[in-house]
Amino acid sequence: MLTNLKSRSSSKLSRRTVLKGSAALSGAFVLATFVPVRAFAANFGDPPTPNAFVKIGADNTVTVMIKHLDKGQGVTTGLPTIVAEELDADWAQMRFAFAPSNPELYNNILFGPIQATGGSSSIANSYEQLRKAGAAARAMLVAAAADEWKVPASEIIVDKGVIAHAASGKSSPFGPLAAKAASMPVPQQVTLKDPKDFKLIGKRLSRLDSLDKTSGKTIYSMDIKRPGQLTAVVAHPPRFGGKVKSVDDAGARQVAGVVDVLQIPTGVAVLAKDTWSAMKGREALKIEWDLSGAEGR
Repeated sequence: MLTNLKSRSSSKLSRRTVLKGSAALSGAFVLATFVPVRAFAANFGDPPTPNAFVKIGADNTVTVMIKHLDKGQGVTTGLPTIVAEELDADWAQMRFAFAPSNPELYNNILFGPIQATGGSSSIANSYEQLRKAGAAARAMLVAAAADEWKVPASEIIVDKGVIAHAASGKSSPFGPLAAKAASMPVPQQVTLKDPKDFKLIGKRLSRLDSLDKTSGKTIYSMDIKRPGQLTAVVAHPPRFGGKVKSVDDAGARQVAGVVDVLQIPTGVAVLAKDTWSAMKGREALKIEWDLSGAEGR
């Protein structure tokens, strides 16, 4: 979505302007917050470039760009929770998408100018950034509603994904105001909630990734197929340090789908057109192991 924003030599447009303009054209709201983190700016040069993104679609969904990998620790739920809290969104409208590879936009400020995940840094890295992103998005939605309804912004409230003005009786979900909100000025200062007023942070919420994972919809790296791609499985020695003494791969090569068998430093690899064929080929290998130098304890 936001992968070609590196050029800045001749253009006078800021990244924020580019993002907002693109959002308006697509009928969606895309917010890039600029969050100077003074504690790390001295170490990493200039303050981070826009590094927290919120997209509000015309369909009323709120998608949070996740710049950290989720290896089961739940950041695809934890990070959207932070945005939803300050945005006063309804949890049912929250979504997530993994950010593309772009360290300039999605750097881990705890590690340096690199895009990385680890050391329990995801929440610590993104907490303030995403709170400010949610608060800024909320302010822009309120500004859009105030302009649309011709009412004071101070009289507008936001709760569970609904923007409302009690005196006039007007209300709207986020979606219909998304494109207009994208054209509003991005606030340079935002007021964050007092933690005592949190409605989502610290509460038990349904994970955003559970349904797709349990229904088989989630795509994992092992699901990715490329033209001519093969799958390899390895027969390893039964003890650490063992080596192949001899191998009879005739049976493996006869398994339908097996393309090749290779001896490698850590064992014998079977290459096949699919995982099942590779596994069956490995089962058909006849290997004699040299365990003379293997771990004996």
